[in-house]
Amino acid sequence: MRKQISIIVPVFNAYNTLFRCLKSLICQTYKNIEIICIDNGSSDKSLEVLENFAKKDNRVKIISKINDGYGSSCNIGINVASGEYLSIVEASGFCHKKMFDNLLRLAEKSEADIVKSPYYKITDKDDIKSGFEIQSKVDWNKRCKIPNWFFRINECPSFLSFHPAIFSSLYKKSFLNNNSIRFVEARGQNSFVDMPFSIETMLLAKKIVYTDNPYYCHRHSMIDFQNPEDCIFPFDRIEEVFQILIGQKIKDKNVTANIYKRVLKLINIVFTALDREEKFDIKNMPYEVQLRIEKIISSLDEDIVNNSLFIDDFERRFFNLLSPNKIL
Repeated sequence: MRKQISIIVPVFNAYNTLFRCLKSLICQTYKNIEIICIDNGSSDKSLEVLENFAKKDNRVKIISKINDGYGSSCNIGINVASGEYLSIVEASGFCHKKMFDNLLRLAEKSEADIVKSPYYKITDKDDIKSGFEIQSKVDWNKRCKIPNWFFRINECPSFLSFHPAIFSSLYKKSFLNNNSIRFVEARGQNSFVDMPFSIETMLLAKKIVYTDNPYYCHRHSMIDFQNPEDCIFPFDRIEEVFQILIGQKIKDKNVTANIYKRVLKLINIVFTALDREEKFDIKNMPYEVQLRIEKIISSLDEDIVNNSLFIDDFERRFFNLLSPNKIL
């Protein structure tokens, strides 16, 4: 029998989208799966949906816990997973019926630590009964030259600058365990913990495989910091990524440049969420945000930012605009 896959589904108040998500999982053409649903203290009818699916399909397992964040949910799922490979799927999205059959074939053929695929970005229509519409295909193959078969991240460092997209990936569990890789356990559902997880896994993976076939539909929504203190989460994650770079003793400037691209993108997300006029004036930011941005920008290697071919003109101007020695 082919290897078992553990599919981890963190759930928090996902009643409106959870049925479609779970339906797409139980209808997979690859049957040797377990579906580990971690209910993170939902206050809507999410748990009721989970229980109905579990009654009809014994592959659906439910773990209920207090609301202590997405990262904690993912770690619980990883720790209890019995599959040789695992995937983490968002309750707001859904999968093509052949997603895990095809991703596992690539994993088995290559003995990859990570298999990644593109995905469709979707949004809800105004009339909820009309369902969703596809905005775009998020396709890495058009943005960088990807090796034809398995590779290490220094052979295709651009992967580090893209959305973590852990929801369209497959991971070998022994690879995660052998390298003691887990999620940061931060409070909040939108705490950006997928970023350090994604970067650490790609830095350590000996074999990464990419397929250009999209299998996942990701529900896109604008980042909205509901509480003022939530805007600090991206900066916490960035500093954790810097610690990973130090711990792994990364010297490759191309790898570093692409991580810088992701860092600048996160800072840009904060600006967009807090400064609707998009003036990119740091003095318009809350004082603690100003301090965190200045600290992070000071940590970046100016030579890499200004001279790397991976850094584009907008990112370079954005960096120089935020550089502490240029802020009056």
